Amino acid sequence: MTMKTNDGHGFVILLVDATQFILIGRKIAYVEAIVTFDDISTLSESSKETEGTKMQSDESKTETSINDNMDEEIIKEEEEEEDDFHILDNQYIFILLPSGNIKVIKLQKDTKVSLGKFGTFHANDIIGKPFGHSYEIHDRDKVKVIRNIAFYEIDETDANNKETTDDPSKQKLSYADIEQLKKDGLEGQDIIKKVVESHSTFDKKTEYSKAKYIKRKEAKFSRVFTPVKPTLYSVWEYFYAKNPSKIRDMRIDTLSQMLTLANVKAYSKMLVVDDTQGLVISGVMERLGGYGVVIGIHDGENHNFDVTRYMNFSKKVSDSLMVLSWQQVFKEECQEPFNFRDEASLSEKELKFYFRSKANYDRIRATRELLFKGGFDGLLIASQYQPESILDTLMPYLHGSRPIIIYHINKEMLVNTCVQMRICRKYLNPSITESWLRQYQVLPGRTHPSMSTSGGGGYLLHTTYVVTDDSLPTPIPSYMRPKVDIDPLDDATHAPGSSKNANGPPLANVDTLTMNVSDDGYKNAKENSDINDDADSELIWNKRSKLE
Repeated sequence: MTMKTNDGHGFVILLVDATQFILIGRKIAYVEAIVTFDDISTLSESSKETEGTKMQSDESKTETSINDNMDEEIIKEEEEEEDDFHILDNQYIFILLPSGNIKVIKLQKDTKVSLGKFGTFHANDIIGKPFGHSYEIHDRDKVKVIRNIAFYEIDETDANNKETTDDPSKQKLSYADIEQLKKDGLEGQDIIKKVVESHSTFDKKTEYSKAKYIKRKEAKFSRVFTPVKPTLYSVWEYFYAKNPSKIRDMRIDTLSQMLTLANVKAYSKMLVVDDTQGLVISGVMERLGGYGVVIGIHDGENHNFDVTRYMNFSKKVSDSLMVLSWQQVFKEECQEPFNFRDEASLSEKELKFYFRSKANYDRIRATRELLFKGGFDGLLIASQYQPESILDTLMPYLHGSRPIIIYHINKEMLVNTCVQMRICRKYLNPSITESWLRQYQVLPGRTHPSMSTSGGGGYLLHTTYVVTDDSLPTPIPSYMRPKVDIDPLDDATHAPGSSKNANGPPLANVDTLTMNVSDDGYKNAKENSDINDDADSELIWNKRSKLE
């Protein structure tokens, strides 16, 4: 390798070890020897050949080493992706209980997990197992895999519920007897079997009634649970059942419509104003998959995107999220300067706090620079504030021909914004839509719509942002142009050839409609007129007929 010296006199040859010269990651090459230009003649041809052979050999070794490292990284990434289908340590999972409720827990190795009245089990017994299996707690704190009850089929019979009545006396086991069975060590399925056998009219029920009866008893006495993988749907289902107001009553179909209309995909830069505890941001991050950037804007000093931590995102996906508060969005609000201190004079505790503060300062500065640079691929809003004020602040940072999606549970909050968008030429085809969802129960022989469902899933205002040239005049739509009355026959004093209009400037080509013609000419003119479909022309012909 040759390069020019700093003083500009002559050249030097750098003999560099090839294994160190090729950059791997952030490793920097080093120089083994420096030979001046005057010493080049002393190098023999044999030494050059030897050195060239050595460098070729070292390069081949380096390429082999790089390929091996890349293969190891690919295998490691594939293993991490496969781990998404297994229950891992130190991660959140959802537990589906026999009662139908969902409980969220964070698994930690060598600990016990309590499910209340349904029992307790060791976390190590399910760590490393795949999602989807159902487990039954037995022997107090041990678990075993059981067959999922959804796979049981029901046989059709001729039985009916004609002679069955809802009478508690039909059940021979009392509450005290069931409690005694629990003390004797009977498990959930054994207790359910005893309850079914002691029911005097159980055999007279239809197979569907029997299944419903057993399901009710399982909700009380069964100790079966199912670990559920945290996904966008399962996380939404948990929050929507627990407290819908936390996610602003957003339904999963509405959320999917937002992500689809916003065209969220990998390698995108998205702006999100999220007051749904991070539900919208979680959906955007899941679609980006770590390839892209999303800036979340929140109230207060610290964000409240709690939903993101339940998603178990990898570090690559988590790093795609950058957050700013509303106070840090405005350019007028300058960032407070950081108080740099001498690290040598700080204690270990103070040094830890100093590094954390400095990292937070650098993060905010980098996020503000990225925001002010602009060029974002979409704007999603699910906020309590007026959409107009948010658009005025964040719209300049959008790239041209990019979607804007606004969600609100009430339509009235979006109507005024939609009207203003239709007047402004920066928005293309603003529309308000409402999604509709009907859930179904899917069981063998019992598939039907759910008896109760939500009344509404909110409304979406979606449009496309258009970059305009302010120097050009604003086009006025035809339905907004002022109408000019063309009525030249009201003034009898108009001379032939006159085209005056009292309400505006002179009109052209009016004489052709008001000139005196014979009856035959009048009839021919009316038949051969090219403007028979024009309403103003018909009005003028009618007035001429009345005058004649």
